Amino acid sequence: MMTTLRSTARTEAFSDGVMAIAITLLILNVRIDTGYAGAHGLLRALNHEWPAYLAYITAFLTIAIMWLNHHALFDKVGQVDKSLAWTNLALLLTISVLPFPTSVVAQYLRAGGTDAKVAVSFYGLLSMLNGFAWLGFWVHLARYPVLLQEPYDAAYARLERRRTATGVATYAAATAIAWLAPMVALLLFLAVAIFYAVTSSGSRLPAAREVSA
Repeated sequence: MMTTLRSTARTEAFSDGVMAIAITLLILNVRIDTGYAGAHGLLRALNHEWPAYLAYITAFLTIAIMWLNHHALFDKVGQVDKSLAWTNLALLLTISVLPFPTSVVAQYLRAGGTDAKVAVSFYGLLSMLNGFAWLGFWVHLARYPVLLQEPYDAAYARLERRRTATGVATYAAATAIAWLAPMVALLLFLAVAIFYAVTSSGSRLPAAREVSA
């Protein structure tokens, strides 16, 4: 049974605020080791922090692309029920904690060895949880297409569910690869972000429905 339906406005506004704060906090993970700078000079100290730059760029792009996809998703949603609201909160939870695994990667990637593998795997685990939250949106919308605006329907939600599942599977593969090659795993995380950037507008509607829309 459907719960009370509400406008998407408050959900979108709250989500924008959480993502804006999360993306701002990422820069706090980029800082100079003053001890290293004192011993080797500022230029070498700046070069020494390359893992922090890589982690920052990857996480920044990830949240920025999530914002684009979130905006595109709610362009297709007409109303929000209680389950969809909770799914959105689960998504925001995984986004708001992203600065923490980013700081772990920045700190331990340079060290190499087991610590680097654990750091990147930890980042991958959170990415998988984030992917499952996105998947939850489309599973629910496929079940309750009345929440979607025309011309979007259950069939469209199933297309988006498959697109999202592709990302979750890639995150899982990258997390496993992190135990062998952490840098390769980070590049895969970046590749997923690029994939969702390119497809941020969502799956293409069949031509017949585009014309009727």
